[in-house]
Amino acid sequence: MKQIIFTNVNYNGNAGDFWSTPLKYYNFNGFPIKHVHFMDIWESIQNTPNHEEYLIKDSLVVIGGGGLITTQGNFLQETTEFLVKNNKVIFWGVGSNTFEKPSYDILNHPNVILSGIRDIVCGLNVDYLPCVSCKHPLFDKEYSSIESIGIIEHPRHPINIPGFDKINNQSNIESIINFLSSKSKIVSSTFHGIYWSQLLDKEVLYFKTTDTINSKIINMKHRIPICDLSNFSEKINNISSTKGMLSESRKLNDDFYLKTIKIFQEYLQS
Repeated sequence: MKQIIFTNVNYNGNAGDFWSTPLKYYNFNGFPIKHVHFMDIWESIQNTPNHEEYLIKDSLVVIGGGGLITTQGNFLQETTEFLVKNNKVIFWGVGSNTFEKPSYDILNHPNVILSGIRDIVCGLNVDYLPCVSCKHPLFDKEYSSIESIGIIEHPRHPINIPGFDKINNQSNIESIINFLSSKSKIVSSTFHGIYWSQLLDKEVLYFKTTDTINSKIINMKHRIPICDLSNFSEKINNISSTKGMLSESRKLNDDFYLKTIKIFQEYLQS
């Protein structure tokens, strides 16, 4: 029996990854869908006991979202490449996630039948598709905010600026969106902290904790100022919001959903 697999890093300890699968927002009723944690697939490739069922082959696989395009030899890239080489694949809002040059070549594999990525890269002939978490109903609520600065950090990339309210991306999405919406300016060291702030029309500043900037930040369509401790005070007073991103992002995902449904139908009929 033909099966359609959806996979992402389905880890509730990272709100951005957990909420970046289209399964949480779109209707796929009537299709033989199975949702698999991306890390279980990686474990199966490593021949981990009790993971044999996740060695997925000869299926239609929807990969995304999340930062799953990295570099040769990286375990995320190896898992992505395994799926592409052994299945028909759709990339839905996947992005790069590396401090080196991303290995985008896998997007050109003949088994990739549809792709949309959240990166904008000169010379890369792939459609732009922002993270599907823009479809979360929390973005439809009305929020009130005050003139204030909030910080959202990744636990591996702490922002050590005293005197401001802070949250991290291990919190649940309700807490994060409520926090971001209550502030006028956001300082973030996480991708989704930036993206969700932009969807909420907030002024947002990326705080770097390394000398090299991750590709997931560099390749964002709506780019933002970057700071560190040395120039935070200057940069925080010279940022602006990105208007209209919510409607733009939702429209692109809605269009991609319709293309995906057509592929599902053709796949099951073939």
